[in-house]
Amino acid sequence: MRKLHFAKKGHVISVAVMPDFRRRFIGRGLVEGALSALSSLSADECFLEVRITNGPAIELYRKLGFEITRTIARYYYDGSDAHVMTRPI
Repeated sequence: MRKLHFAKKGHVISVAVMPDFRRRFIGRGLVEGALSALSSLSADECFLEVRITNGPAIELYRKLGFEITRTIARYYYDGSDAHVMTRPI
């Protein structure tokens, strides 16, 4: 009998830091905490969506090992597109 392996994926739904507290590594800490929690749950991969115009967030996610894997047209309520970014755990 062959044992099946199912990938366990984590999905970061939202990361937000109030404007007055940005650039203080709070967002980084939140994402690292999520990655740590997913690791403890034996997740294989994490993915998230980010507005394609959100350069600072994309830069942060890249520094944390995420890569853009695809783009979803009109993902947000205002019709803006989103990148899907993924990284292995």
